[in-house]
Amino acid sequence: MFRIKPFLDLLATSKISILGAVLVTTAVGCDVMLILGELFIFETNPYIGIVAYVLFPGMAVFGLVLIPVGMLLVIRKSSRDPVGKVIRRVRAKHVFQLITSLTLINFVIFAFVGYRSIHFMESAEFCGVTCHQVMSPEYTVYQRSHHSGVACVECHVGPGVGWLIKSKLDGTRQLAGVIMDNYSRPIATPVHNMRPAEHICGECHSKESYQGNRIKVNEHYESDEANTRTFSIVNLRLGEPEHESDELRGIHWHNNENHELRFWSTDHKREHVVRVELLSEDGEKRVWTRQGSESESLGDEHLSGSHSEMGSDELTQASDSHLIERLMDCVDCHNRPTHVFLPPDKALDDLLADGTIDPQIPWIRSLAYELITKEYETDDEAMNGIAELPDLYRERHEDQWAALAEALEDVVPILQELHAIYVYPEMNIEWNTYPSRIGHPTAHTSACFRCHGGLLVDAQGVQITNDCNACHHVLAEDEQDPMILRMLGDQ
Repeated sequence: MFRIKPFLDLLATSKISILGAVLVTTAVGCDVMLILGELFIFETNPYIGIVAYVLFPGMAVFGLVLIPVGMLLVIRKSSRDPVGKVIRRVRAKHVFQLITSLTLINFVIFAFVGYRSIHFMESAEFCGVTCHQVMSPEYTVYQRSHHSGVACVECHVGPGVGWLIKSKLDGTRQLAGVIMDNYSRPIATPVHNMRPAEHICGECHSKESYQGNRIKVNEHYESDEANTRTFSIVNLRLGEPEHESDELRGIHWHNNENHELRFWSTDHKREHVVRVELLSEDGEKRVWTRQGSESESLGDEHLSGSHSEMGSDELTQASDSHLIERLMDCVDCHNRPTHVFLPPDKALDDLLADGTIDPQIPWIRSLAYELITKEYETDDEAMNGIAELPDLYRERHEDQWAALAEALEDVVPILQELHAIYVYPEMNIEWNTYPSRIGHPTAHTSACFRCHGGLLVDAQGVQITNDCNACHHVLAEDEQDPMILRMLGDQ
């Protein structure tokens, strides 16, 4: 049976051990109160989590290290003083027993706190709020996405100890970047060290979920006095079996498990594609290259030395003689599946379509677009600039302003919120900084036309198809009252 008095006597002789004991008791006491409060009293909060599961445990561990260090220094000193009284007041056996017992108790405590710490650090709140300025844009749009119920780690980390360790090492590097203020503004995309999409998207999205056809209705408002509403409607060919075989045709042909599709680009954004290679199940290979590109003359022996993105963390600057190879998967088209930054015209159209902004206000589409797309140096400047909507409307349409003054005031906070969601001057994020690569080309991305733009040809000069009907059938285009919409409404 051990006694605590010899241990306390030895602890009391060392200032270092006393400091360690104070740190441990303070950290453990405060941590217990915070954890109980989080579980039963107040709502969880990322900053409380940082203190409860990172700061206080670290403080306690440091204190636990100081206690035996201080004791060892005292014992070492007393061993050089045979006539000293310190060592005679302590029985080493009792001290060892007490330290062992306390270690076991601390092991149980820190096992619980460690589990809670890992759980907390895997939460979306930790990822999105802790590094507020850095991750605020991504976290804000994440909360509005279809995947808002999916934790960040389910896509960005992955299962198993290996991915956990890798993510924490990456997090340490990123934390250093935040502390030293040398992180990328905006955050560079795409993320080059993500797991293959089949291990991420495939966890929820089965093959059957992207087969068949789907009607897509795009509602658009013109920048004229009446904010004229038009519709463009397409029948998307998501994936259609070829006769009785299992091979798909249509959009998701790219993801057909019966072949392997690779492409080579000259830039990290995967925008400038110069070579595409299709390897069929029977081993047949077909290659398309960009005309006039150096890759047109490169053989397999040269491409075998090209840089592959899979598992890469740092990429060197690419050129035609140093191509970046990639096995195509879901995110090469669905590049913003969760962190969706809408373009300004689409964002405004959605607000007009659902009635958040009244489309009956003359010229509102035109003026709203002008104000939200104007360049502002700070958030405050943007909020003040958008607040000028009523004055700008009065200046340009004075004859209509009086009757609409109150409605215009109501629009101001809606536009301010819209701008705050998608534009972050401190992170150099403007409208269209993160474009979607699905669809037709825009001023910001070639989208599907990176490969389907008619510039990639095979050895016989045959292009990769750019036939519109390969992916969709147009049912209506910029029509105010399309017949197909009335037919769908009747159904």
